[in-house]
Amino acid sequence: MKIVDHHSGAISTLNEWREHFIKRTKKPEHWKKDRSAYSLADFILNRNGAALLESRVSSVLSENVTFEWATPEYKAKFDRYRNPSQLDLGIFGNIGSGKSLFVGVEAKVDETFGKAVGERYRDALKTRQSNPRTKAPERVEQLLSRYFSEFDPPQDSRFADIRYQLLTAAAGTVAVRQDLVVLYVLVFKTSSYDPQKGEENYSDFKKFVDCAGGKPLAQCGQFGLAHELVIDRKRLVAIHEHVNFGN
Repeated sequence: MKIVDHHSGAISTLNEWREHFIKRTKKPEHWKKDRSAYSLADFILNRNGAALLESRVSSVLSENVTFEWATPEYKAKFDRYRNPSQLDLGIFGNIGSGKSLFVGVEAKVDETFGKAVGERYRDALKTRQSNPRTKAPERVEQLLSRYFSEFDPPQDSRFADIRYQLLTAAAGTVAVRQDLVVLYVLVFKTSSYDPQKGEENYSDFKKFVDCAGGKPLAQCGQFGLAHELVIDRKRLVAIHEHVNFGN
């Protein structure tokens, strides 16, 4: 699998990945060993991570899967507003039946999925008090109505306590124009992994899947690691996996 930046330039070293990460995120402080961005880069570049992900997706889909190329910090636009969903890695490929494939990877160690939908919406309404032109409240409302068929006010909806980042990651993945799409939450158990925070994150992921109507799929003979959802009338497979990441 080729790793390229957003200008199709090759990425083959941790330093090249780091430079691309900083350009895309403007957050150099987030590039730290044993944290998610660095761990994802190390996993893909140095630990044969693409082959593992390819094998897992193939198992879940019950199809032969081939990854062709990927871009770190892939921007997946899911609505008409600025600031699309920025997936930690966007992977393009195909499956044996000839269909095209996209895998959106969200990498974590024990970092949270951010604020809940209700809190995000309340913040958006506060922002409007100082900036009447903001469309932040409409963005939350339209995300819920378009992708999740939820028309109640965000602070009162069934998604009020669901982490907003999970909704935007799912919407961004679904919006990529490939035949099959997968959202892959990849958790690295590094030396800085906090088990309690990790359990809270997994609970947040499960709440999202359940709230969005996910149905469990078999993965390597087990259930509960992969789920199938229908979002914006499109099938989305959501996978959650822990990777033990010793130095």
